[in-house]
Amino acid sequence: MTPENPKADPALELSEAALTEFEWSLWRISAAFLRWQSECSSELAGASLSGLDTAVLHTIRYRNKPKGLGEISRLLGRDDTANIQYAIKKLQGLQCIERVKGRSRKDTLYTPTRKGSKLTQDYRSLRRDLLISLIQKMDRAEKGLGETTEMLELLTSFYDTAARRVASGSHPVERS
Repeated sequence: MTPENPKADPALELSEAALTEFEWSLWRISAAFLRWQSECSSELAGASLSGLDTAVLHTIRYRNKPKGLGEISRLLGRDDTANIQYAIKKLQGLQCIERVKGRSRKDTLYTPTRKGSKLTQDYRSLRRDLLISLIQKMDRAEKGLGETTEMLELLTSFYDTAARRVASGSHPVERS
């Protein structure tokens, strides 16, 4: 208990402060990552590409297997299909991806063109030159990245669960 709030739990306040700092870091890393994707891809493509455009292109190229809108959305963990469709149209206009021929509109799949494949390869090379070299300078970088990735996956599930609970009304939100 604190004098300002006699019902306050110091341990809870420390956890809340730590979560707040973590969320600020998430916002900053998210913005930095999207900025990196956009700057890198735009420079390589010679055209303005957003972080989402870049993510959609790399997702379509992932495992060299054509992808549809639903799979792209699922792999990126996004439900804003209109924005993904916009990115697809933009990438088609830049001739980085193309529709797989012979598919119905409902089951449309996309695959990278030679230009799109080259762009993802060039991105990978630039990432290797600029980021991997920095990461390798840190002690235990590979192990640390693996552990961090596992933690982020776990936290993603926590945030997804909390979002579903709020959206479904199973955890009412008090309004002041």
